Amino acid sequence: MHDPNLSPISRDAYLGSLARVIMQLLPCDNVFIVGQADDDPQPEILARAGDPAEVDIGALIRGLEGSTSQLAAENGVRAGIFAHEISGFHAWVTRPLEHDGGGAVFFLCLNHAKQSFESSSLTRLATLTASTDPTPKGGHRPHVRPPSGSTALTRYLDTRITAMGISSASPLALLRLDLGRIGPINDSDGWPVSDGLIENAYVLLREIAPAPCFTVHLGGGSFAIVVPLERDVEKAERLADDIIARMNEGKDRPDSGFPFEPYIGWAAWPFDAPDTDTLIGFANAALARIRGLRAGPHINRVAPEIAHAHSDQIGMEADLRKAISEGSFTLNWLPVLETSTEQVIAFEALVRWDRPGHGPVDPSVFLGCAENAGLIEDIDRWVLQTSCRQASVWKTPLGLSVNVSPSWLETERVASTIAHALKTSGLEPARLQIELSERRSFGPADSARKELARIRGLGVRLVLDDFGTGFGALERLTNYPFDQVKLDRMFVRRLGEDSRVETVLRSTLYMIHSLNMTCCAEGVETEEQLGFLDAHGCEEIQGFLIGRPTIQLPEYRGS
Repeated sequence: MHDPNLSPISRDAYLGSLARVIMQLLPCDNVFIVGQADDDPQPEILARAGDPAEVDIGALIRGLEGSTSQLAAENGVRAGIFAHEISGFHAWVTRPLEHDGGGAVFFLCLNHAKQSFESSSLTRLATLTASTDPTPKGGHRPHVRPPSGSTALTRYLDTRITAMGISSASPLALLRLDLGRIGPINDSDGWPVSDGLIENAYVLLREIAPAPCFTVHLGGGSFAIVVPLERDVEKAERLADDIIARMNEGKDRPDSGFPFEPYIGWAAWPFDAPDTDTLIGFANAALARIRGLRAGPHINRVAPEIAHAHSDQIGMEADLRKAISEGSFTLNWLPVLETSTEQVIAFEALVRWDRPGHGPVDPSVFLGCAENAGLIEDIDRWVLQTSCRQASVWKTPLGLSVNVSPSWLETERVASTIAHALKTSGLEPARLQIELSERRSFGPADSARKELARIRGLGVRLVLDDFGTGFGALERLTNYPFDQVKLDRMFVRRLGEDSRVETVLRSTLYMIHSLNMTCCAEGVETEEQLGFLDAHGCEEIQGFLIGRPTIQLPEYRGS
């Protein structure tokens, strides 16, 4: 999107700005953009952000190869821990940067802490689109929009809220606007049409909210507007009404109106939030709430219950990050019974967390928080490594079942993570099965299919969990290489009470067996339920009838 108010920038300024954005994106302590010519082994620092202290860039580059705990992601992203501290740094991430000419240009991101960078940081860096030169191959230099609208918003709010002389006598409101229906517009009319409409929406917003309001495009159909209130909080509500009204004018005439469905969530400083981060979070939470309602008014100010829920979420995220760095989770074990022999043949590893100051947290709550915060890969990795290590010393070599969120299949790091857990623990691959919940998105079909094939190539079994509760279950059964289907407890508990459920289960079991898959039923609590499932060929069951999840380890061989 072109903004005539922005001026051209030099290559050095562009790279410096890019380095600062990356430092906030990960986040990390220092970022270097390093150039190294083919005929000159000495690296050159092209740009940097963070601590200005002198560093031995050559020693840092040489230290990459001998590092431990190395990980890799898409687009050449690598990460690890230096074998020994170098210039005060321990953890690093690097990624090649697109460029013209000979030699190599790459990011080098560093942390003083000894913990590895989180997997979500690797994903963010892998998906970053950037080059070494803001000048396109056409020859003329464009007007370049700042790399991050969210960064510009944060800096502006910090200036307004913390600057000398600014106090509660100069309040402000933050309006977060989302243009709904962009997806359908892209599908029906194409990206150029939707991009043009978003450009027009940006122009309209600057017209409706002129200076001293601050308007910024955050990407896609998302915008933010900062409104000085001058003690009149209702001014923000009136501006939001004006924006919605103007965007709805001529909505049925695509040539002159906006075929979007605009939503606005907002919060005011200092009345709703005490600082920049909280203000942004509360405005986002108010927007998420109004988007989730799908009916009624399209404007929403943050309410106390929304603010409280958001604060809880942020606090839980912070505690989860600490728990990940310290490995302060535990495992419970749920037995799996073979119906034909009525013998326990496997245990499912279930992650549990005692949140400091709060006690045990429902797994669906903290795992959902981890999904939203991009932390689920780190938790899944801990569960895989810990459960494989413990299962490898059981006296009886029973099966091990581990849940992995399908949301990170698209990173294409699941198979390599499983392979590492098997190698370091010595667990036989045939004893391990990976459960992926139908309730979660599998991401792009091609990436999911390739990654699932890699997992099966390790000799590990695949299970479709929570069958019958999500969307596209039949599509996943036909497109992905599962070995087993796990029936959700919502069906099992109605056996003997609802003849329709029994008919559905009989047909489902027949279909599963016809696809050469086995079946496991969750939530079995009565002998009657077990009898029905056994009679119709369900090979395995779980539930309170045979045992509850327990922290007590299965019988294992002592050291």
